[in-house]
Amino acid sequence: MPVPKLRPLDLVAGEWQGRRAVYARDYEGLLESPVLLPLPVFFVALLLDGRREIIDVQGEYARLTGGTILSREDLDRIIQDLDAHHLLETPRLAQRRRDVEQAYRAAPHRSPAHAGVSYPADPAGLAAALQGFLTAAEDGRPARDGGKANRSEEWSQGNGRRPRGLLAPHIDFLRGGPTYGLAYGAVGEIPAGTCVVVVGVAHAGPPAPYVLTTKGYATPGRVIEVDRPLLDAVASRYPFDAMAHEAVHRTEHSIEFQVLFLDHLAGGRPLTILPVLCSSFEPWCGRASPSQLGEVESFIAALREAIAEAGRPVMVVGGVDLSHVGPRFGDAEAVGPTLAAAARADDLAALDQVVAGDAEGFWRTVMADGNRRRVCGLSAIYTVLRLLAPTRGHLLAYNQGEDPAGGMVGFAAAVLSEVRADDG
Repeated sequence: MPVPKLRPLDLVAGEWQGRRAVYARDYEGLLESPVLLPLPVFFVALLLDGRREIIDVQGEYARLTGGTILSREDLDRIIQDLDAHHLLETPRLAQRRRDVEQAYRAAPHRSPAHAGVSYPADPAGLAAALQGFLTAAEDGRPARDGGKANRSEEWSQGNGRRPRGLLAPHIDFLRGGPTYGLAYGAVGEIPAGTCVVVVGVAHAGPPAPYVLTTKGYATPGRVIEVDRPLLDAVASRYPFDAMAHEAVHRTEHSIEFQVLFLDHLAGGRPLTILPVLCSSFEPWCGRASPSQLGEVESFIAALREAIAEAGRPVMVVGGVDLSHVGPRFGDAEAVGPTLAAAARADDLAALDQVVAGDAEGFWRTVMADGNRRRVCGLSAIYTVLRLLAPTRGHLLAYNQGEDPAGGMVGFAAAVLSEVRADDG
């Protein structure tokens, strides 16, 4: 019988006891901590594709290692160990997924999965950190009148209107904090009663283009509840089940980081959210427009109608990153000025389409080369632009953050405003 299949994992090169190794992490949050794979075990794991027989794995291992013989006993032990750590697509992993999903559905709210790791777990420490990013951005932003810029100015972007939407990073605060500050500094205080549709990236890749949840997002200070009237309005119009995979919200950071800033800007005032996770649309439509997909079109139409009928302030925020390049993400070229410049040029070309408010142009620009730079926010940004159309954008910042494991990630801050008849 074929050997079990290695499940999709985030594999990062490292060292263990002075020897090369690989750390396996997952986007589903099924692992309690990264799993260390010594290099020989890693080679075996890569050969577990669900199609090879035992003898095929042994033969390919011998070829890769220059003739080293892998006994059946050792191979069985490695497979058992990988399965015990929930790294293989087996009944054990299926049960683990069921257990995690049941626990999430039974919980009163979504716990702050990254508190104490990616940001301070105590409310005062978190507030100080977030305010530090906002203040640094405000202090470093030149004002049009030569004085100190302020947030109320940034609401209007000089054209007498508030932003309807926002693009902010979802990279960690250590690398992206100043860019978060610029993005949310353009928002200022959030009026009481505002609902924010937060569109994030489902890094776990669930088999559905959109995933909603009924669970409020807890911060270290309070729970930001889901806007049930808006959720119900979308669900009643959407002919597919957008909550079948809602447990992927459990550990996903792309929305969690946005909720922290939104809560901070609300200053304790009433605030609700509609958390929307986007899978990559590419497996369904390739380079063609997602507008051909019924599940995408009907969701966008349902949410646009629900927003239009809400009768209260609704803002749309995208928690998105851009290019992912370097050996960490599968490129042969090492991270350096040449690769960084090429990725920057591609990202800025795509952001030109964001500024124009052109969702289809944005998709075509990124997919012209098959998304060679791995823009992880592709589907989420497309969705935000479609939800807000017609809209125009204002790019506040673009930056790149280097990954110590040999990668570089692009990210940006942008505001999206309504289009008026006098815009020309």
